[in-house]
Amino acid sequence: MRRLLLFFFIFLVAGVGLALVFREHNGYVQIAYADWRLETSLFFFLAVLVAGMYTALLLWRLAVTGALLPRNLRELLARRGERKARKSLYQGLLKLFEGRWVDAENELAKLAERQDNPILNYLGAARCAQHLQAPDRRDRYLEQAAARRGSSELAILLTQAELQMEQGQDAEALATLTRLREIEPTHGHGLVLLARLSERMGDWAQLRELLPVLRKQHLLSDQTRKNLAVRAWSDLLRQTDANADTLPETWKQVPRELRRNPAVQVVYVHKLIEAGAPVAAADLIRATLRTQWDAGLALAFGDIASDNRTAQLATVEAWLKQYGDEPELLLVAGRLCLRNRLWGRARSYLESSLRGANRPSALLELGRLFEEIDQDEEARQAFRQGLEAVLGSTR
Repeated sequence: MRRLLLFFFIFLVAGVGLALVFREHNGYVQIAYADWRLETSLFFFLAVLVAGMYTALLLWRLAVTGALLPRNLRELLARRGERKARKSLYQGLLKLFEGRWVDAENELAKLAERQDNPILNYLGAARCAQHLQAPDRRDRYLEQAAARRGSSELAILLTQAELQMEQGQDAEALATLTRLREIEPTHGHGLVLLARLSERMGDWAQLRELLPVLRKQHLLSDQTRKNLAVRAWSDLLRQTDANADTLPETWKQVPRELRRNPAVQVVYVHKLIEAGAPVAAADLIRATLRTQWDAGLALAFGDIASDNRTAQLATVEAWLKQYGDEPELLLVAGRLCLRNRLWGRARSYLESSLRGANRPSALLELGRLFEEIDQDEEARQAFRQGLEAVLGSTR
């Protein structure tokens, strides 16, 4: 429309200009052909010529437009459909984030095929179907997304793995994440998902393999990674045969920072005790408790069958002076006094460990003490309180 107005303005200006030029001298044009003659002024001839050219151009454009009308109409309808599909995608994703699963699924699925690449529609619809407890529809959407040429296999696999893990389909999720790792071995989110799945499935060997990569890429918080590492390497120690010769070799495989971790040391200490290496176990506990407190190591020290019980008790009493009346230390001291038949001191330590809470293990030791000194009623009462404490902790 603007071009037409511009052309009309130019034509008007040109007409006015020509009229001014030919105001005094109109000029003369004669066209003769056989017996036919046409005579007119130059100005009128030019005006008719310009009008004829404009009319011919207009007719030509109308003819071209008419010939191309079907194609133009199709393009117009296609653009309208694309705008409608984009609006539907926006509305569907908005409803998805608002938690309106049914509306979101319907919105995302109904116009998916009008998109050039409907992967976002299908992945969003799959998440909606997951929330609606419809795994069949979820899988169908994922298959439709994968079937589209140019779709992102990585995005599809990540979505599929997340949804399978949410549904508790661990075996299927493992297969999906294995395929994802084949495509992109260092993909951060894929590795995090695989680590979580390995933890849930108890695949500590795979988790031990993943931990260095997770640490290198800073994919988990330090505390989360530390907790996973403790569990993974503790499992390796538990699975190792209780052999005094092979255990140290396994211990060397544990990363150095974890060998200083009391939670891992507790597992190793118990394996040493089981393997008949109490001296090595005691030395490790003493080395750690010399500088830091850990209740698990203190309790493990009480499980060691030492040839020198007096020295063992003296060590525990030295820790009591260093760390104060920790309930675990008082319990270990009571046990050692019980082994050394020091009834009075054993009772004092055990009753002190019970202050503030009824600990089943302390009540059990106290019941044994009363049995040793023939106080049957007190023994039954201690055993009953211990049983009630156990039952209360399991509720």
